[in-house]
Amino acid sequence: MNTASRTKPPTDACTTTDARTATTPAATRTVAVTVPDWPLVAALDRHQRRTADEPPDSATPRSEIPGGAPSADPPADPPADPVVDPARDPVLLLDQHRVTHASAAAQGTGALPGMTRRAARAACPEALVLEADREHESALFELVAAAVDTIAAGVDVLRPGVLLMSARGPARHQGGEEVLAERVLDAVAELTGWDCAVGIADGPFAALLASPPGRIVREGRSADYLAPHPIATLRSAPVGPGWGHRGQPSATRPERRLDLTETVDLLQRLGITTLGELAALPSAAVADRFGPDVATLHLLARGEEPAPPATHHPTQPILAETTLETPLVRTDQAAFIARPLAEELHAMLLDRGLVCTRLRIVARTEGGEEMERTWRHDGALSVADVVDRIRWQCDGWITRSRLAGPATGAITRIGLHPLQLAPAGEGAPALWGSAGEAAVRASRAFARAQGLAGEDAVQVPALVGGRLLADEVQLVPWRGEKPTRRDGPWPGSLPRPVPATVFRELPPVVLEDAAGRPVVVTARGLLSASPARLLVTAPGAPVLQRLGLRAGSAHPVLAHGAPAVIDERWWTPHGARSARLQLVVRSAREEETAVLALSRRGSWMLEGLYD
Repeated sequence: MNTASRTKPPTDACTTTDARTATTPAATRTVAVTVPDWPLVAALDRHQRRTADEPPDSATPRSEIPGGAPSADPPADPPADPVVDPARDPVLLLDQHRVTHASAAAQGTGALPGMTRRAARAACPEALVLEADREHESALFELVAAAVDTIAAGVDVLRPGVLLMSARGPARHQGGEEVLAERVLDAVAELTGWDCAVGIADGPFAALLASPPGRIVREGRSADYLAPHPIATLRSAPVGPGWGHRGQPSATRPERRLDLTETVDLLQRLGITTLGELAALPSAAVADRFGPDVATLHLLARGEEPAPPATHHPTQPILAETTLETPLVRTDQAAFIARPLAEELHAMLLDRGLVCTRLRIVARTEGGEEMERTWRHDGALSVADVVDRIRWQCDGWITRSRLAGPATGAITRIGLHPLQLAPAGEGAPALWGSAGEAAVRASRAFARAQGLAGEDAVQVPALVGGRLLADEVQLVPWRGEKPTRRDGPWPGSLPRPVPATVFRELPPVVLEDAAGRPVVVTARGLLSASPARLLVTAPGAPVLQRLGLRAGSAHPVLAHGAPAVIDERWWTPHGARSARLQLVVRSAREEETAVLALSRRGSWMLEGLYD
């Protein structure tokens, strides 16, 4: 196993400004502890422990081989399996037949995250392939949380691989933030043997971004530190009432959830490439244009922290606990006790009209020892969410006792303490990036369709680049590898916005002038006459039928633009010359419809329809 680096974490270079010029911090001082590529680390640990537990194959003595000469030498032991080092050996982690994490050695051979199993094995056939196991990841991460607990109390698990805690108290106790970060690194290295990274900044978002490089951002300087980061880092923004747990659908109004990936793509299309550019926008304009959800992201980009939700403090503390008749010593026992306990807590919250976004799980052992761990969640915790966390945490405690010590007694009592409560229905929908239950059901349906009818049964568009609209987009299998985008420039390509409907098979049409003569594009790129009528000559796509553009119908042209000439591969014998023309016609429903017509070899076709 790797050993964590014990070098002193550097203070960020942009924070050397005199303290008198620093602005007043608007967010709480936060410590983020992350284990890089935690799913890969957990899967590799499971593989190595499983390999070590397997009994070695006994070598057959030569004297027992039929026809073999007797030998007095004892049989040689089989060579031990070498320890896999992800820094040296290629390792791939798969989830649903797709690579989610790849070691540095595997990426050096071309096996990258996002590839399918087949493509990754083709690029790196000697790689060790492991399957993701979220149950094991959650349980094993308790070792890291327990190691950090030896340095500072009040550690919250954001998700397996990431811990958050307040910095002020522990830093004051340890003698400074630099000393606190160094001791956390040493504790995780000595007690677990894994690498970790520590970042300290104002607010959880800046702390999370400062964690991989091991930065300590001085108070009031988080905005300067965040400014050069790409806008894509918002995909991992810790937002929402409970700061989030990726991949979990919201229990409250999932249809209103904001997809962080789509939001980032929208901001990139608008020309916003860094957090600093987003932070420079006026707050009122962001809220008016994009709504309160993106306004929260804008607040994070400015190095500030959204106000916590209005918590509710009941007159009587809410506590759900159970005493186990049979002490808990195996991980499979946790599954039987988790659901009744979670349903009891849910009923207590329901009676009071409350939801919980932060939960503390407390366990008592036979020897009287108490263990506890706090979990945050994105939005309200449902019964299934609580069941998962009870099972993960009990598994983690048992795993810690079995692997790292000190040994603890069997668990005899488990209690649930809601730490953060809010009135049901008042919390805004969370922003952690999950697409909600509808998208999860659609994803399962797509996967089932591909399993029954083949990979090509479900296809999605992918931008590849080209002059014509049909060439710009290519249909690829859902969750398949995206084709390489062809770099331009593409002279003659249509400027944005493009038509909302693009025809794969272009329906033929005829353009006529007022006298009934065909309208063509001359060699100089001009129209022979102003178009007056558009005639649909053959049945087209169903969308044309709905608009009333049926075969044999004629529609008056209300307006038209100037033709745009396209010379495709004019330097080759197979070059082609075509022209585009934007038209506004009146359909059979007496509605104005904007269309894009394409002329090739004197014939007109419809290339697309505008909304």
